[in-house]
Amino acid sequence: MWSIESFANELVALARNNTSLFLPVVAALAFAESIILFSLFIPASVILIGFGALVGAADMNPIPILLAATIGAALGEWVSYAVGYVLKERVSGIWPLSRHPDLVERSVKLISTWGVLGVFIAKFIGPLRGVVPLLAGAFRMPQIRFQIANWTSSLLWAAVWLGPGYAAAKYWP
Repeated sequence: MWSIESFANELVALARNNTSLFLPVVAALAFAESIILFSLFIPASVILIGFGALVGAADMNPIPILLAATIGAALGEWVSYAVGYVLKERVSGIWPLSRHPDLVERSVKLISTWGVLGVFIAKFIGPLRGVVPLLAGAFRMPQIRFQIANWTSSLLWAAVWLGPGYAAAKYWP
């Protein structure tokens, strides 16, 4: 007979036996969550809580999963930055930004006011996650400054989303 408990046990066994499959899946989810366009449609942040719980329940080492999520997220923002760098001021004319000028305006204000810290902060604001790196590229934010904010915020972002699920599964009786 099927039950939630049996399903959960099978999922944990699957995770334990296929650790190497988790890394690219988590990286791809984090990438999609952080790249322009996809970030608006893929709720990877919430899914990462579930992956964290699986890692905790399967008693797996959380560091490789954390690194996979970090790398995926940082690469997604890097691609958004590169697209912005190439398109320059034309970015506000592409869909979906052309339909949401308020989103562009909020992102521009965040970058103008906070600079690199704005890129860091945007990582934690859903709709701005993919847009701010795009505009940072369009505004020619220096690559090294962008990448420092990108990689550090991606590491913290991955820990924020994987951590609660992991801790709940690992330490909650």
